[in-house]
Amino acid sequence: MEIRQINYFLAVVENGYNLSRASRHLHVSQPALSQMIREFEESERVELFRRKNGRLVGLTDAGSQFYEDARQVMTMHSLMMRHIREETQLIRGKVRLGIPPVILPALFSTLIPKLMREHPGIDLEIVEEGAYELKKRLLAEELDLAVLIEPEKVFGLEQHRLVADEVVVAVRPTHPLAKGKTVTWKALAEQPLVILNDSFMLHHQILNHFRKAEIDPRIFFTSGAWDLLIGMVQELDVVSILPEPILTFHHAEDICILPFEPPMTWDVSLCHVEHIHHRPVVQYVEEYILDFFHTFWPN
Repeated sequence: MEIRQINYFLAVVENGYNLSRASRHLHVSQPALSQMIREFEESERVELFRRKNGRLVGLTDAGSQFYEDARQVMTMHSLMMRHIREETQLIRGKVRLGIPPVILPALFSTLIPKLMREHPGIDLEIVEEGAYELKKRLLAEELDLAVLIEPEKVFGLEQHRLVADEVVVAVRPTHPLAKGKTVTWKALAEQPLVILNDSFMLHHQILNHFRKAEIDPRIFFTSGAWDLLIGMVQELDVVSILPEPILTFHHAEDICILPFEPPMTWDVSLCHVEHIHHRPVVQYVEEYILDFFHTFWPN
């Protein structure tokens, strides 16, 4: 199996066995992707996927083992190609990378020092703004790369998922909502909310969910500082809505964390503008970040 085919297989699995979504991610047609899967299974006389009514619904035992092996192969391939580039060119230059401050310490506190220590010739400029503002700056080509929190594909941007997690509700253990195991949007209708301000993409996603539920939320306070919001939850009978990794990073043991029903997904992606030829140093930093999350996250 070629590296390209391994990448196709991984894309199918990591897009929830949705061939349509995987084909869009890979920029190939869905029939071509289906044919590749079928031809490989036939040639190797193995079934990698479980099927129901003609649809892929999961992995067989052989498929699960192949998935683990394929991830290791892709990791080694990425490292091999990075080492080749390091030997054949001097990685040097400025890279403008936008990261929302809400996720900077939780997701990048290890990666950034590691990158700067290993590559002192890279001048990494970190631009800290909410994902909503970073998206506008990226599309205006004021940034080379940006880490965005998006619910779906954004026109004009190429996106590579780094983290897939959930947005959750945070309350004090004595809060009435803490008695349940999950929370619905209707249950938050009369609750005073402390959430990130409108420079953050999550702010707009939260309001959109309330609109869909036909609820006029009680916004008690907004801020660009997630640690301030956590502090308010600890001291007041208010409700905050934050990404679960942020609360895990904060080690907020005195806070009750409740998932939404149905779950509210939280995808973090590394993005750049489509159809732009980037300098080698920008391409290198992009690959370095993708390799880091693929290899080390969530450890």
